[in-house]
Amino acid sequence: MREKFTVFCSLLLVATSTIGQTGEESFTRSLNNINQSALKAQLGFLASDQTEGREAGEKGEYLAAAYIASLLQLYGVNPGGDFSRERNSSIDAGSGVRTYFQNFFLIKNAPGDDQIMKVRVTDGKTVRTISFTRNIDFSTESVDQDIEIEAPVVFAGYGFKNEKLTYDDFSKLDLKGKFLLRISGVPGFAKTQLSAAELAASSRETEINAKKMGAAGIIEFDPNSTVTGFQPVKEFQNMSPSEENPAYGRPWPDYSLPGKKSQDNFLKIHISAKSANEIFQGTGFVTEEFIKKSESNNIRSFPDLKDRTIYLKTTVKKETVGVRNVIGMIPGKNPDKIIVLGAHYDHLGKANGFIWNGADDNGSGTVGVMTIAKAIMETGIKPEKTIIIALWTAEEEGLLGSRYFVDNLTYPLKDIILNVNFDMISRYVSESEPKKVTMVYTESFPGFRTITEKNIQKYGIDLIVDFQPSKDPPGGSDHRSFVAKGIPVMRFKPGHREQYHTPADEISTLNWDIMEKIVKISFANIWQLANSEW
Repeated sequence: MREKFTVFCSLLLVATSTIGQTGEESFTRSLNNINQSALKAQLGFLASDQTEGREAGEKGEYLAAAYIASLLQLYGVNPGGDFSRERNSSIDAGSGVRTYFQNFFLIKNAPGDDQIMKVRVTDGKTVRTISFTRNIDFSTESVDQDIEIEAPVVFAGYGFKNEKLTYDDFSKLDLKGKFLLRISGVPGFAKTQLSAAELAASSRETEINAKKMGAAGIIEFDPNSTVTGFQPVKEFQNMSPSEENPAYGRPWPDYSLPGKKSQDNFLKIHISAKSANEIFQGTGFVTEEFIKKSESNNIRSFPDLKDRTIYLKTTVKKETVGVRNVIGMIPGKNPDKIIVLGAHYDHLGKANGFIWNGADDNGSGTVGVMTIAKAIMETGIKPEKTIIIALWTAEEEGLLGSRYFVDNLTYPLKDIILNVNFDMISRYVSESEPKKVTMVYTESFPGFRTITEKNIQKYGIDLIVDFQPSKDPPGGSDHRSFVAKGIPVMRFKPGHREQYHTPADEISTLNWDIMEKIVKISFANIWQLANSEW
């Protein structure tokens, strides 16, 4: 690793010297042209009410995509999307001409009309059936096909397993073909002995363990919940934009990419505390007593539910939704080494009289990528490596735009040597920390930190960077689509503030100085990486 690091840095120094001889003045001029006025001019429209929250597949998002493509064309960036079939506009013109749009479809799934859940209890020749009401007693997480099933149910406590604590709720259970019933969360004693990250990791393992043991699905309940599922909000309850917590007002659908195989239709059901008590009825089990015992790890046994089964019928309504990524290309001298600069331009749309304009999330990242594309073109110098400018749709639906992008390349995947992701780059970590940002990057490339520190000092970019190298760079954003393919990534991230995913994420809340600094250091790093061997 030390040898790789030394070679990396030496090559960067050589590259820097070469750039200095041939185009330092051009680079510096482009860097200085990155300013708050330029950022505001682009973001002012992108995050305005006119784009209606940029929900994937809706009119506002199509308008935003056209705006982005027109600016890329204005900046001189080549189109990198599909070939056109029809003559529609100057940015999508002529049969056989490449456009800025990568078009594809999503499958939109919403619950169908039949949503039925029952518990059947057998006592000799008597069968007692109790029916539950959807969105009061139970709700199901989305699946992509109609399912009807009746299966035994097994209680597994919290469904918690942790090697560090030598604790395993699964050890004596037979889950094959059965529903696993669990309490939400983790046992009380574990909260005092594990970190938040360890607790989260163990919670994620619950579904994995259940699947490995052949469970039919997971039924989960919060002991404090009186109802579960989507609760619609009446229009008169959210009439004024001055409401502190405006509600979305409609259920959030599930989206997926079409494929040749069905999705993993592992059933996940949420039930109310009342429904859980109906399932436990007659066993002598008391949830509150169990929770109390879990605080001292004094759990000795689980109630026997072998005389009862769970019946579930769930149907799905499907429709296709046409969406599009916006793709540009800056050809380099070497077409076989590609750096992808990316950001998602979609957001949550509008509902219930409100617009989720998403100025920070992710108008800021989108404008950051567009501004860097402009800066690269303004140098007038052809970079050594090819640079792809990618503005993705459907990140909010599960990183679907970037996933489609990496799965449908027109060049070998191995040619992509780096993804630099921009997501939410315009808010302070806190008002008392206006210079702080985190930089997440693939730890096998320590030179990413070296060039960042060097460029911050050289160009007087006033940032305090918390460097976070990782073998598996975390975060719920589009760089994860590249991490999944083994591609190195880099990402700057400042604050994650209280306006996140609310209609209050407006331009008036942004901290333009931190955004300008992130765009500048990113441009300096990208320019150096695009013109060096590493």
